[in-house]
Amino acid sequence: MQGWLTLVLSGLGAAVCALWIRDAGRIGWLQGLALLLWLLTSLLALRGLLAAPGGSLRWDGQQWTWQVDSSSLGGAVRPALDFQLWVLLEFRPHTGASRWLWLARATEPTRWDALRRALWSRASRAGAGHSGEGADGLTHVGPGRA
Repeated sequence: MQGWLTLVLSGLGAAVCALWIRDAGRIGWLQGLALLLWLLTSLLALRGLLAAPGGSLRWDGQQWTWQVDSSSLGGAVRPALDFQLWVLLEFRPHTGASRWLWLARATEPTRWDALRRALWSRASRAGAGHSGEGADGLTHVGPGRA
């Protein structure tokens, strides 16, 4: 999802720049600046996409855990966008900077409903105990796999 979204947004930016240059009939300093900003933001988005570590997000009934390789961080989550098949959320570890994660149903479809229930439950958002079963290993995310 992340890869496609990056590609689409970058393509839209390029199309806007190209149409503006065509309408202006030349590349003036404003069009040149727009092209430079488009190139810079596209490269930064690509860099961020390629540098994003893949990992596993888990809810154990008490707290959320983000695990990458052998290290794990406990914390809280805040769903930002929920598109039913994709969710953008902010993972706030107890220590360190927040991480933004794109989750996709296609990654682990059998656990998707449990993930969404846990994300929106009051218990998981408050960090308190969860009255139902914990949903372990809910989903894996990574570059181009969102």
